[in-house]
Amino acid sequence: MSGTAFMHLTLLGSGGDSPTPMPTCDCRVCGPAREEGLPHARLGNSTYVHDANAVVDAPESIWAMLNRERVSEVDYLFLSHHHVDHVAGLRVVQAIGRPAFPIADWDNVDPVTVVLSETTYDRLDRSMDLETEYDEMGYAEFEFLGDGETMSLDSGVEVTGIGAPLDPDGPADAAMGFCFADGESTALVFPDETTVLDLSKVPDHLDLWIKECGMFRETGAGEPILTDELWAEEREAQTTFDQTVEQVREVGPERAILTEIEEIYRRRPDEYAELAAELEREHEELNLEFGRDGMDVEV
Repeated sequence: MSGTAFMHLTLLGSGGDSPTPMPTCDCRVCGPAREEGLPHARLGNSTYVHDANAVVDAPESIWAMLNRERVSEVDYLFLSHHHVDHVAGLRVVQAIGRPAFPIADWDNVDPVTVVLSETTYDRLDRSMDLETEYDEMGYAEFEFLGDGETMSLDSGVEVTGIGAPLDPDGPADAAMGFCFADGESTALVFPDETTVLDLSKVPDHLDLWIKECGMFRETGAGEPILTDELWAEEREAQTTFDQTVEQVREVGPERAILTEIEEIYRRRPDEYAELAAELEREHEELNLEFGRDGMDVEV
């Protein structure tokens, strides 16, 4: 990284499909998360890029996370893919740019621009009726960003889409990462679904990569998380933690922060820190760490 300017990002949420704590669960991970909150608690996977007034992904908990971090401006909402744990909070756009009282109509004064691939739009439109429920209501404007395409934001930040199929034979833009560049720093937010990502698409000089943690075979106590049969099935379609480590090693970003950290991995924050330290001893160039909710990052 050259110069003295910094790009500022905040992990709004570092969890995944199974946030922490899980309701009704009183395991050694959920108990402290429920009693103490952060850093044990993890809400859904979402990142805020301050320099762009941009949120990447809208899980169910996005309302609470934006309030917790006191985010006051959102101009863009980038959606990485159509899975429900990344889009179930899309309705948050209704609250952003809301007209002043007395309300004459429901059109937002300055609606959020929702950026996504054509494949993600088509899949969400079938399940969420985007045109009727969002576009026609005036809650959001939609803009497509495809694999390899670049858009310039109002702030001057440029964002390049990096696509990956969800399965080897699927469309190349089914999952998207978003590479934010301000002329000094480059940060790739690819929060999930990097299993079949073509790493040659990732920039050679990357200051930060926010990416999925990947599935663990065992808990921190050495207990198997899945049966052998289910593990064999899941690893064919899901990124594993070992694969994530290899991807980070191959790309070689200045810094890698892992998110999509599931409750079922049954590890506490100090155990993730110990694992990161162990990996650093094995691979000095790795510079990998586990994210946490509310984590501020400057690159």
